[in-house]
Amino acid sequence: MDFKRGILSLSLVICISVFPPVLAQQHDEHEHGAPVEFKMPTTYKAAVREVCLRLHEIEELMASKKLDQVHAQADVIRKVGDVAGQLALKPDSGVARNAIKEVNKAGRELASQFDAIDKAADSGDAAGTRKVFEEMRRLGDVLREHCPRDYACPMRCEGDKTYPKPGECPKCKMKLQDTLSHLDHSPKHGGVFFMAPDQKHHLEGTISKKREFRIHFYDEYTKPISAERFTAEATARSAGKDDGKPLTMRLAPDKTFLVGQVDPSIRFPLEIKVFIDFKDGERPQVFDFDFAGASKPPSRGEGVREVQRDGKRTEADAKRGH
Repeated sequence: MDFKRGILSLSLVICISVFPPVLAQQHDEHEHGAPVEFKMPTTYKAAVREVCLRLHEIEELMASKKLDQVHAQADVIRKVGDVAGQLALKPDSGVARNAIKEVNKAGRELASQFDAIDKAADSGDAAGTRKVFEEMRRLGDVLREHCPRDYACPMRCEGDKTYPKPGECPKCKMKLQDTLSHLDHSPKHGGVFFMAPDQKHHLEGTISKKREFRIHFYDEYTKPISAERFTAEATARSAGKDDGKPLTMRLAPDKTFLVGQVDPSIRFPLEIKVFIDFKDGERPQVFDFDFAGASKPPSRGEGVREVQRDGKRTEADAKRGH
């Protein structure tokens, strides 16, 4: 009898020791889903960019009330934050020697915020998640402050070419933009996405199968903003045609976008020229939208990060100050 009890006790010990971690792992996978795929940065600049990007993703998840997906983004920040100080020590990091201690501390503290934001998000505590996020953003700003800057044309006239100092694009003469700013240029509604010349606003144009044209507006962090502060005048034409027709733009009832109905005689592919007044004391800015067909909203979870290049802003317009 004692022998049987011993065997039973040993079996219980094995079950308690082995199965709970497995069950916990299954629970973790169920709650958080697959981890985010990313390439571990090998330079300090790439690390800072990764942190900025993930912070932006977390902010979007909070705004859309998808707190269950915060874990994966925060986990990337944890991993990158842990190595930020090491990357700053590299001779070519561009980080001043007297700033490395501060960078290392900020990176470690940023990584240490993982448990707090993970716990808050898992429990559905929106206010708690926001509180931890704000501290993470503050620490991210410390890392960003000591990161060497690269500058590029906001319209990407020269592709991915960058410059070490601010100035003007040699092609369109627009002011070069800090590449650590405006990290997310992905269309939110499957349309044509632009950054405005003032580098403070983004806009996206979409068109439906029935040729209803909409313009959505975003701030420099690509957060949606009300369209009621802007006005627009537009013309539309079939691609390659000279006879454009006026397109009246009005404010949508919920004030989230400007909308206009393209004349039914105009068929795809079509071109829409829009003059937008940002009410900043400057002349209206002109944007050219080219649509081969109706816009297709991105699938849920789709991680497209490239700017859709169907539209264009002409060099001549830029030289005229439009």
